[in-house]
Amino acid sequence: MKVKLLFTVNFALLFGLAFSQTYSSWRVQLLANLKPDYYFSGCWGWYDPVKNKEYAISGAAKGTFFVDITNPISSYIADSLIGIPISIWREIKTYKNYCYIISDDYGPSFQIVDLSPLPDSIRVVASPDTGILYKGHALWIDKHYLYVGIPVDKYSGTHSMGLFDLLPDPENPQFLRYLDEDYPSINQVHDMYVRNDTIFASAGYQGLQVYKYDSIQNKFIYLNSLVSYLEAGYNHSSALTQNGKTLVFMDEVPKGLSIKITDVSNLNNMQVVNYLKPYNYSNFVAHNPFVLGNQYLVASCYQDGTLIYDISNPANPVMTGYFDTYPQGGANTGTYTPGYASNWGSYPFFPSGLIFSNDGTNGIFILKADSALSVRDIDKSQPSIVFPNPAKDKIYIYTNIKNQLHISIVDISGKKILDVHYLHSNSLEPLMIKLPEVSDGIYFLTILAEDNSYVCKKIIIQN
Repeated sequence: MKVKLLFTVNFALLFGLAFSQTYSSWRVQLLANLKPDYYFSGCWGWYDPVKNKEYAISGAAKGTFFVDITNPISSYIADSLIGIPISIWREIKTYKNYCYIISDDYGPSFQIVDLSPLPDSIRVVASPDTGILYKGHALWIDKHYLYVGIPVDKYSGTHSMGLFDLLPDPENPQFLRYLDEDYPSINQVHDMYVRNDTIFASAGYQGLQVYKYDSIQNKFIYLNSLVSYLEAGYNHSSALTQNGKTLVFMDEVPKGLSIKITDVSNLNNMQVVNYLKPYNYSNFVAHNPFVLGNQYLVASCYQDGTLIYDISNPANPVMTGYFDTYPQGGANTGTYTPGYASNWGSYPFFPSGLIFSNDGTNGIFILKADSALSVRDIDKSQPSIVFPNPAKDKIYIYTNIKNQLHISIVDISGKKILDVHYLHSNSLEPLMIKLPEVSDGIYFLTILAEDNSYVCKKIIIQN
């Protein structure tokens, strides 16, 4: 039996409206955009190997949506689940054919769903009144262990992090231990990335804490922490490369902090090796990182959307693509809107290679990023790369020409439509150039440096 939200979705109407909005992108293609609710948050994905189908699972204000994206252009909501209660944020993870949903926004919120009946329906296994878990802020599943950040037990006791066992029965998680039983000085674990019982715990203003879960003794063992680093703030979340050598973590508060690329090959000597702040935007806010293999970072960044970086050389990361799910603000407009109503997460682990981004305001995005995920590096032998081309209201320029730059754009008659100067010192970050309102057509962009280095590029402007 399907569990429906208390409203209907006119998919044809929503699908048509979705593409009426203009979204800036580079090497990433929009395949579908659904907006069945008014606010969206955490997201995850699930692949059904029996039926060979892919599902995007979208947390939203009124509940959770299960979207069949097997044919991405014809993506549709296969089923939905009423949330308990209406919530600004939900977080989601899957284990086998089960989906675990949680929030600590308001009242009881923990839910377990059996996904195996999809696409026909879902089966609700547990809701908060079962007493399994009252609520919590975030989830992670490693092997058969369910980790919960800032869990609240059925007696309303709040803890820094909780651990539950999904064996032998995923429908009835068994409590094992709270982190504060071993380390009461840690106030909260906002989120965690766990692999083979090693826990990279994002502990808010207490930085990055690393623990090991000892299943024999049923206790947590402290390994190390990284608290003093440049641009330290509220340590929000992290992700690890497949080889376990590089950890990407994000400090959410205050705004304007960089993404940290960190060498964790030696846990006794963890070092941040690079700081990423796309477009050098002072109001930039990174939210959730996702890492593919040892090469790609898919970064969910509130008002700058989904950014893709090649981090195969952690000391020299290079942007290879992006999709701005929130054109209402961010570096593209130079404005910042307080709050969380923008890109929350970007799940990239589907067998098809699709990326699912959940944007607080603009909904569910199904993206194809084959070009961005096949780029090994931007060819630094080229003096500059201009994108997107054709362009509309802005362009970005990657250039290895440094120092003072004189950038101009002329039309085919030679009339100058733009004439600006930039002090350019970082060849790893693109320059953003806002275009004037001009007629559609062919234009020529020139870059002149102090040493008389000169580049000319043909661009097309299409409004």
